[in-house]
Amino acid sequence: MRQFELRPRLSLALAVVAALALTWFLQTRPPPAKALRLTPVVESVLADPGSPRLGAEAPDVVIVVFTDYRCPICRKTAPALDRLLASDPGVRVVYKDWPILGEQSRAGARIALAAHRLGGYARMHHALMTDPGPLSIDAAPRLAERAGLDAEALNTALADGSEAIDLQLNRHRAQAFALGLQGTPAYLVGPYLVQGGLDDRKLAAMVARARKTGPPKS
Repeated sequence: MRQFELRPRLSLALAVVAALALTWFLQTRPPPAKALRLTPVVESVLADPGSPRLGAEAPDVVIVVFTDYRCPICRKTAPALDRLLASDPGVRVVYKDWPILGEQSRAGARIALAAHRLGGYARMHHALMTDPGPLSIDAAPRLAERAGLDAEALNTALADGSEAIDLQLNRHRAQAFALGLQGTPAYLVGPYLVQGGLDDRKLAAMVARARKTGPPKS
């Protein structure tokens, strides 16, 4: 009788071990990525002068990230990019604000690009990714305080730069569609297009892979 009692427990234990092994395999394998050529579309993504960029002036790896401030995965994985920028002097990150989740997303993107006009994109990006409140243009003064920016200057940048900000967001949207992106976050790491969030380990693996391959080639 005891033998029959042990069999379900053994089966359950084997199932748990198998599930853990599968999880380990999925977590340690390189993320799925598509290698892109330096087509006019890719060149327009990399060369867009209005997209905020942080990091190395002469990078050996360029990372382009399409992001949305209301996207839960974007908010969860954004710190990995921050840590990479702080630890790797050879990386540049180009930010493509792509608000696809409604009016709050669009308000956040507009505020971020207005802060970019003041030289405060990095601080505002962090503030927006960590702010727990609802997003609207009316939240700009509160977000300016969180980001250590002048609220009046931010409001002026929002008003005076409204048309330019809209044009920049339209370019980001067109670039995302041209790349065939299905949502946020999405990354171009060197020549590799990855859709979905990248944690520290996966991001480091993609950067190492891109260093071996080099930038997109024509």
